[in-house]
Amino acid sequence: MLFVRFSINSFKYTLSHLIIRMKMKNLIAGWSMTDNCNLGCIHCYNNSGKKRKNELTTRQAYKVADILIKNKVDAVNFGGGECPLRPDFFEICKYLHKHDIKLSLTTNGLTYKRVLPHIHLFNDIGVSIDFADKDKHDSFRGKSGAFESSVKAIKEFVKNGVNVEIVTCLTKVNCDVKHLKGIHKLAKKLKVSYWRINRYRPIGRDNKDQLSLNKDDLKKSYSFFSSLAKKDFVMPDPLFSLLGKRVNYCPCGKTSFRIQSSGEVTPCIYLHESGGNIMDKPIDMIFESDVFKAIRGRTLKDTKCEQCAHVKECNGGCAGSAYLTHGIFDEADPLCWHENHTGDNEWNVHEKYLCTAYIPIGE
Repeated sequence: MLFVRFSINSFKYTLSHLIIRMKMKNLIAGWSMTDNCNLGCIHCYNNSGKKRKNELTTRQAYKVADILIKNKVDAVNFGGGECPLRPDFFEICKYLHKHDIKLSLTTNGLTYKRVLPHIHLFNDIGVSIDFADKDKHDSFRGKSGAFESSVKAIKEFVKNGVNVEIVTCLTKVNCDVKHLKGIHKLAKKLKVSYWRINRYRPIGRDNKDQLSLNKDDLKKSYSFFSSLAKKDFVMPDPLFSLLGKRVNYCPCGKTSFRIQSSGEVTPCIYLHESGGNIMDKPIDMIFESDVFKAIRGRTLKDTKCEQCAHVKECNGGCAGSAYLTHGIFDEADPLCWHENHTGDNEWNVHEKYLCTAYIPIGE
């Protein structure tokens, strides 16, 4: 009788996790392989600078790669930290690439000489540029000469036929349309494929009073970005639906997740709350952790979104931003400016990984 009871319980356990696995399709992983960084950017969401003591070893990193391969992850974006500073970084990339996982790299550009021999491994490379003015960029990034190195990196990557993005963190200090026009002009001059914009989230370095956007800032910036669209293209940040643009839903905790340098897994790049460590907890179990279930089960009842005409398109905006402001996912995106509340087979990794914005630059 005990054996029968155990067998039935085991069957229920196996069946429930089989159902979870069937739902986990088209997964996109972010991986902060290191927190080591050669810059000191004032906005850094990861507070990167020094290598953490509990950073995964090379052997552990290969184990993580095997887990991603086993779970048929579609793509991996490497950020952090400056991942190319890890001596084993490109070996891990080669291993994943060999198993047909799409790879993306976000870099500050200062390690471009290390990247160049391995650029064939990456579907797309994003290089950070926050101001078209080199002095302002260098001050923002905490190092003299950072702008020139980033521009040099972009030129080298473009010359070698890479799908290149300029990546900008949109903050209070660079959201003025004058600054944004300057970066757009630079992007066209450098002939990159896209300009990707991530709005600042108040996490990491303690500079939120200086850098945090307000609703009006975001509306003016997004209206400018929207005006650049000469054709229908994807705006992954859900709030672009307020401007009549086609948007993606917030993928965090549903089809995307972030692996921290210690192996802890969070549903969003901007959250510290972990669903478990990938070294000792299967991905399907991590997706059934409290924080992952909370972000997937987000409800907008009794919020300003409940009767909003845009709610089906934006689903309340960025869930991570809601959590950082309100401490719960069941709230509206704090930067939603709307108050009247009653394609293509080709894609870049961040379109399905993060609430961001893509501005087409190249032909």
